[in-house]
Amino acid sequence: MKKTLFLIPSLLFVVASVWGQETRAVCGTTFEDQAQYTDRLKANIETAASADFVRERDAVQYVPIHFHLVGDASGNGKHKERLVLDQLCDLNDAYAPMEMRFYLSPHPTYGLFDKSINNNNVYNNQSNTFVMGNRKHQNAVNVYVVENPGSGNGGTVQAAAYYNPTFDWIVADKEYINGNVTNGTLPHEAGHFFSLRHTFYGYENNPFDNSNDPTWPIAPVTGPAAPIGFDAPTERVNGSNCAEAADLICDTPPDYNFGQTDPDFNCIYNNVGAKDPLGVAVTDPMENNFMSYYNSCSYVFSAQQQDVILADLASPERNHLDNSFSPVATEINTPTTDAFLVSPLSGETTPYYDEVLLEWNAVDGATYYLLEVDRLNSFATGVYQSFILTGTSKVVTGLDPNLQYYWRVRPFNEYVTCAAARTRSFKTSTTSGVKEIEALSAMQVAPNPVSGDAPLRLFVSASDNFEAVVRVLDATGRQVRSLNSVVFTAGETTLELPVEGLGNGLYFVSIENAEGRAVRKVTILK
Repeated sequence: MKKTLFLIPSLLFVVASVWGQETRAVCGTTFEDQAQYTDRLKANIETAASADFVRERDAVQYVPIHFHLVGDASGNGKHKERLVLDQLCDLNDAYAPMEMRFYLSPHPTYGLFDKSINNNNVYNNQSNTFVMGNRKHQNAVNVYVVENPGSGNGGTVQAAAYYNPTFDWIVADKEYINGNVTNGTLPHEAGHFFSLRHTFYGYENNPFDNSNDPTWPIAPVTGPAAPIGFDAPTERVNGSNCAEAADLICDTPPDYNFGQTDPDFNCIYNNVGAKDPLGVAVTDPMENNFMSYYNSCSYVFSAQQQDVILADLASPERNHLDNSFSPVATEINTPTTDAFLVSPLSGETTPYYDEVLLEWNAVDGATYYLLEVDRLNSFATGVYQSFILTGTSKVVTGLDPNLQYYWRVRPFNEYVTCAAARTRSFKTSTTSGVKEIEALSAMQVAPNPVSGDAPLRLFVSASDNFEAVVRVLDATGRQVRSLNSVVFTAGETTLELPVEGLGNGLYFVSIENAEGRAVRKVTILK
């Protein structure tokens, strides 16, 4: 669907010269898109106004959401998971007054984050709706995070995000999925998802001001953005037509898209002198409304907007959203760095450069950990790696020798995503962990040294399934432990090797089959 593009509240505006005009990001949910769900909006308003409408504000309702991190045809350009986790924190803050909380709902096929879409016609535009529909999570709010949600208006306006009611999904420019508290983009589009219109419906991309409108200062009776055949009465200051005009909601005052004309993007009403069609001065638009176009506000939804959102969530239209979820924890407190991150120690040189074992301790309430590795502590270079893990260790490959790297871990669960990360650095050695077994990608042992009777853990990464014998040998080469016919599956495997009865000293752990042998040293100190 081709998008006509309009401004979103509190966007990080891009100012540039394009044919002598200013370029800035906008909301791509069109007048026609909003008209498409008018009947649903009216039904929600009626439900919210009824005496028996139950406002579920005493108990939290959990709403599943799923993020598709889209790449180009080469798989490049995917948005970082940490910024999505930050964004979810702010989205939940925006909907907290309604006791609504969004949580990450794993796709049954593609996991917690869908990173399977590598397609230019989704990344740069959304013409490939077949791929998008094929990856859609059928029981969640779907957000496709892309490079470009589209552009129009002669190339002078670019969308930051839009809601598509035909496919019932949200598409967002990755620049605006960032957890910036002054960025109202995703809460705005979620408002559309739950049937809200712009507060200035009828004035999309046609703001009323003294530079463009021949009727100034008297606003036209019908919003100029409404195509022929559509009804969009201009809302009056006295509220006499509030139930039939603009957003159809009566506790949001008249706003003729004044926010788009604000030259300073400062959440201040500047169109002094504007009057409604009856000639009454418009003096108090709701600049801080999520569904307006003012910038840099502390945004809210009005009380009636909140009721409409709750009515939509409770409606048959949203029966596909599973609201039975209960979070694992209400808060996750990340321990201090030394109490959380186990190895390598800060600044430590690793035994091998091409397979580095990173370990950390479990955190109460966390069901996932975001591990990030990069050459700089900005975690923004071209060699950046990230992993979503349920365990507390990872063998990282693909690193270069004799260089400093940074790594950090962030604990979270499906709902609680705001916990802090902890960071350390390490230096890679010049030694390669050479492996003769073709399917063996990486092999590490930990802890090293082993103290007490704690088990020795063997970490194996494999590119394909293979079978081998695992042996523990003492310094003389005598076998002291063995596991025969161990099947290592593609991916990562962890084995525990008991050390009870073994004395202090140097030992060797080997993996052997007909192809070859891989060996690692380990020291036991009791």
